[in-house]
Amino acid sequence: MGIPRADADLALWFTNFSTSFEAHAAALGFAEADVNSVKADAAMVNFLVGDFIPTYKSAFQARTSFKNRVINGAAGAAAVAVPGPPATGPVPAAVAPGVVARLRVLVQRIQLSPGYTEAAGIELGIAGPESGGSASDTPPKPALKARSNGPGTVQVDFTKERYDGVYIESRRVGEAEWQSLGLDSYSPYIDDRPPAEAGKPEARQYRARYMLRDQPTGEWSDIVTATFVP
Repeated sequence: MGIPRADADLALWFTNFSTSFEAHAAALGFAEADVNSVKADAAMVNFLVGDFIPTYKSAFQARTSFKNRVINGAAGAAAVAVPGPPATGPVPAAVAPGVVARLRVLVQRIQLSPGYTEAAGIELGIAGPESGGSASDTPPKPALKARSNGPGTVQVDFTKERYDGVYIESRRVGEAEWQSLGLDSYSPYIDDRPPAEAGKPEARQYRARYMLRDQPTGEWSDIVTATFVP
């Protein structure tokens, strides 16, 4: 098992690795400085992937929607204040570039340590079977979550795994036909389409398939539902 390539998978993996590395560091011959370096890198990766990029992506899409509303909206509507700058959570301590490169070197050092065992490797997430390698594996299927993200948007989170992104479709509850929402390379996807009836909340369903080299692959995800609130 190697270091995940997709950002969301890397962030999840790194959280487990950081916790397990702290528990095994002494037996593997590593110092407190090594533990602290891993913790700092893990904190930064989780901030960038789980907070910084989604916040600014959501902000960009919301501000694009605001721009379109101001420029192309119906005449006579009340003035709306320009949105302020987006706010992220607490920013972790700065780290040097090259997080994954440092990880690769560290994993090699761990595996060469006299104290290394297969059990420790499994706990660290650096030993065990590779994912997705067998032709008999079940077809890949994205995992989706959808939730109202405040007035005017629904946020759809998805797993990217080793693929280039996902192709997303949506329909309003009660509709038969799915509508394409296009491709997205980075989770989350922000759905800011206006409701079918102005000012009225509506339940929306979503599904997605993985994309690899511009081609859909694997199965459709399970259908998830969220309520759009105008």
